[in-house]
Amino acid sequence: MDYKKMHPESLMMSYGYKPSLSEGAIKCPIFQTSTFVFNTAEEGKRFFEIAYGIKEAEKDEEFGLIYSRLNNPDLEILENRLCLWDKAEDCAVFESGMSAITTAMLEFMEPGDLLLYSKPVYGGTDHFINNYLKKLNIESVGFLATESEEEIIEKIKKSGRADKLAMIHIETPANPTNALIDIEMCSRIKRFFQKENTKKIVLSVDNTYMGPIWQHPLKHGADLVLYSATKYIGGHSDVIAGACLGSKELIARIKGLRTFFGKKEGT
Repeated sequence: MDYKKMHPESLMMSYGYKPSLSEGAIKCPIFQTSTFVFNTAEEGKRFFEIAYGIKEAEKDEEFGLIYSRLNNPDLEILENRLCLWDKAEDCAVFESGMSAITTAMLEFMEPGDLLLYSKPVYGGTDHFINNYLKKLNIESVGFLATESEEEIIEKIKKSGRADKLAMIHIETPANPTNALIDIEMCSRIKRFFQKENTKKIVLSVDNTYMGPIWQHPLKHGADLVLYSATKYIGGHSDVIAGACLGSKELIARIKGLRTFFGKKEGT
């Protein structure tokens, strides 16, 4: 079947699921298991090496199931389907939106770095930025939707850490004001400072309020898209979940840290 010709609305019904692996069940069962069986000890060793980032997967190599903290059929199907909307290469799901946001920030920033972020942001995100990250000597510069590109660039320069800008995090529309931040402007700011920075600056967008149907940040220069899937993706106030989407390279790093934080959504 040529999936490329089908719309996400249709693909969401069956994409990523192989009935032949589940006794022919037309809908994916709920896999309530902590551990999965390996065919051989060598196979298990290979899976763990890939999961822990010790070795890279070969082209087209299928990553096997290990442990539900690392991967699980239900959650892998969810990740595959979420990629459809944002046209992302890969996705990592989490137990909450805050888990996705904090894991991304901790993966791409280190002590001494600078974070540029839009204001306001969700209360949990704001507290993490202005309290916890400061304990790690990660400073931040906030800006408002009303500020111009030139004003924001000047703020970064005045921080004294322009060469340490490691991440730009924006939330648009903002919670709770619905303020709109120009994603493409933030992408230009990233490129402006990338010239003097040795490591890649990551632009992340919290797209929770607009959702993956109405806004696609990756198209406008974002590197990562973040969601509290509790909101519109879940939609019924009966689940707490989060997601982070982007390139295979960046999501591999996100999943690597998620492995050790144990922040993956349970079954």
